[in-house]
Formats: sequence, C-alpha cells, structure tokens
Amino acid sequence: MVKFYKPEAKKVSPKHFSVVISDVDIKGKGIGKKDGVTWFVSGALPGEEVVVREISRKGSTGEAELISILTRSSDRQQPVCRYYEKCGGCSLQHMSASQELSCKVNGIKRLMNKVFRLDIPEPDKIEGSAKYGYRRALRLSVQGDRREIHMGFRQEKNSRIVEIDECPVLKEGLSRLITPLRETLARLSNFKLIGHLELVSGDNGTALLVRTINLLHAGDEEIFRDFGNREHVAVYLQIRHERGREELFQREELKALNPEILEGGRLWYNDAGVKVFFTPGDFIQINAEMNARMVAAVTDYLEPTLDDEIWDLFSGAGNFALALAGKVKHVYGVEVVRNMVYEARLNAETLGISNAEFILQDLSDDFAKTVWAKSQVNKVLLDPGRQGADRVMQHLIRKNVPRVVYVSCNPLTMIRDLKPLLDNGYIFEKWSAFNMFPNTEHVETVVLLSREK
Repeated sequence: MVKFYKPEAKKVSPKHFSVVISDVDIKGKGIGKKDGVTWFVSGALPGEEVVVREISRKGSTGEAELISILTRSSDRQQPVCRYYEKCGGCSLQHMSASQELSCKVNGIKRLMNKVFRLDIPEPDKIEGSAKYGYRRALRLSVQGDRREIHMGFRQEKNSRIVEIDECPVLKEGLSRLITPLRETLARLSNFKLIGHLELVSGDNGTALLVRTINLLHAGDEEIFRDFGNREHVAVYLQIRHERGREELFQREELKALNPEILEGGRLWYNDAGVKVFFTPGDFIQINAEMNARMVAAVTDYLEPTLDDEIWDLFSGAGNFALALAGKVKHVYGVEVVRNMVYEARLNAETLGISNAEFILQDLSDDFAKTVWAKSQVNKVLLDPGRQGADRVMQHLIRKNVPRVVYVSCNPLTMIRDLKPLLDNGYIFEKWSAFNMFPNTEHVETVVLLSREK
C-alpha cells in the first residue's frame, strides 16, 4: 500500500474508487478521467491504474489522494529518501530523471500554447542534473525543550519539523554534518536562542550560519567554534533583527568565529570563469552544475558585444552580471535586497570590474524617472523570484528594448509577464529548460524574445 503524508487533516470521502492515469501535469501530478471528472493525483504515473480517495472537487476537476496502485508503471522508481512520505520537499522521487524532466517541459509547452496561442517551438536546450547529491545549501529549523531537541525541515503547509539525520539531495559534505550539528545543539546552555541554521558549500569550503534571537553565552560560542574547527566548517553568528533598518553599507553583521578556516576569509564559487564571492545567508542558486549551464545559455541568448549596455534586473550578488561584464560595454545590475547589492558591489571591486554598476531599487515601484532607467540599454535580462516581474513589462515596451531574456523559476508568472510583450510586437525566439531542482515540482526556464523591426 502506498500512502502519502498529508500535511494537515482534510475532510475526505471514505469512498475509494479506481482511475487510470493517462498523463501528468507540470507539477508531476497524475491525471486521470472518470465519469466526466478529471482527477489530479500526487504520486501517480501514466499507465497506472490506482485506487484513490477524493480530497476536493470543483465542477469537472478534482484532487484525489493515492491509496494504492493496482497496475504499476515500469517507470516507477523506489524513493531513495527515508523521509519521503513525511517531508514533502522532494515529491517526485518516484519518477525517473527523464520522465520528471519530460513532464516539466511538456507542462510548460502546454501553458505557453494555451496562453500565447502560438505554436511554441521545442526547447532549444533541455538540461537535466543528477537527482541526488546536487544541493549546495540548506536551512534547518530548530524546536524543542530541555528534554528534547528537534532539528530538520519544516513540513509543507505547516510549522511541524521533520527531524532528519541525512538528506540525499544534499552534497555529501553537507549531509554528513547534520548529526554532529544536532549533537552540538545538545551541548548548548540555551539552544532556544537558535532561530535556524544554514549550511552552504562554496568551491573553497563550507560554512555554517547560526541565526539567533539574542546574544549567545560565551561558552555556547565556544561550542560552535569547536564544531567548526573539528568539522572544518567556517561558523558565523547573526542576530536576527528588524528588516529594513540597516543602511546599504551597514548590512546585518556577521560574527565569524573561525575565519581562518576559509582561505581569504570568504566563500566563492566559479561562475563562467569569474569568482563570485558570497556570504552565508546570501541567496545563491543551489545547483552549481545547472547554474553554470544556465549562465552559459543566458550569455548565448543575449549575444553580448562590446557595444552593448545591458540591464540585469533582479541581479542578486551578480550571478549573471559579473560573467557578462567582460563581454559588454556596461551592465547595470538592479536589485531590491540590500545585502545582495552590497555583495555585488564588493564582488565587482574585488574582481577589478569597473563596468558593472549595482543599484538598490524596488522594481515593483515606479522607477521610470530614476537615472539608471534612462540609460540607453539595448538588451535586458530579467531573473525575478517566483512573484515575477509584471511591473517591469510596460517599461520595457515603452523603452523599445530590442532583445529580452527572461529567466524564471515559476512558469505561471513568467507567462503572465511575457504576454504583454508578445501582444506589443515582440517575437518568441527560443527557450530552454533547466532542471535546477530535481525531485521537486520546480523548473528553471530561459526565454528569448526579440523586437519586431
């Protein structure tokens, strides 16, 4: 019997019924039809006949819980992770790598064709990654009392913690640190001051960020320092405080307990031949292999020349901008997160890059009258978060930018954002898909649009 963990209690019908799965949607849910109703079933694969139980139904569509499998697909994989049913983070472990990527690509194509009403071409590139051992960063939550400490991942849709000792999607060097880290917490005089923990790997080492709600006792700092020296991990402490109060160059201060662990005192990763330095807690793409391929694809789509001036909107710490700087006249990186702008500027200074300018700007505001927005750019790169970049689109149309490359981790907001461009003279040239997050429903997409002449 296959039974999937439900993050919260639902009122469901006790009546079970069987349905044959004919397809999967973009999130990897099996699709089957019965008595005029289309059912979406997590964990079911095409070709399988499954027994399900209704969770919800609206009109001719419904969601059902998988109870058992009557006819099993030959493509079904045995989940590797022993926390698979509880965690919910890697919900597609039952799929093969090729089937997972295929369902994501086909799902994006269906959405594009439906909304754009265009015959969208096949992807220019479909890039897959190893299903396990790829993740170079993670956040661990901490709860408990004096008798018992719980450390692990928060369950989907609630605050309960799934306590873990390992995680197969993590790089091995990070996964092995989970158990000794839990043992370290047990030695603290007051572990309840710990908000959460972050582990991250760079190309030159590993770091632990300990976020606290108040100053730690000196003895507890020493316990973390011992952990770092023993495990060869650079340990940083950070007191959580109210957001937005810091000035750009007064970023949230980190206290490094053993900075000598990292050569030069800073983490970095190689991005298209450029060292991108970062600090624990900064956002980075968690799949190094896929990020490198994506940076190469974006560069290819932009076709940079030394005459180009480029906007890199939602630029982070310079993941794309720093790689582009040596190929263009000027690049403007625009970002709303203060720490990211600080890091990007420091990166450019450290690397001796003088033609990359990083600007603090909320792109959901009206930015048309800002100095940078009046620059004579001829190409634009956008890499927004899951919320998309809808406030930017009308400005691009007015700006009449000839070439736009859009990087997305959310196909729904990407399609919403690109539609105004396609309705106002832009042509859909080509696109690529990158399985940045194997075993999950998420996928990274890169799209190239050009302006009609």
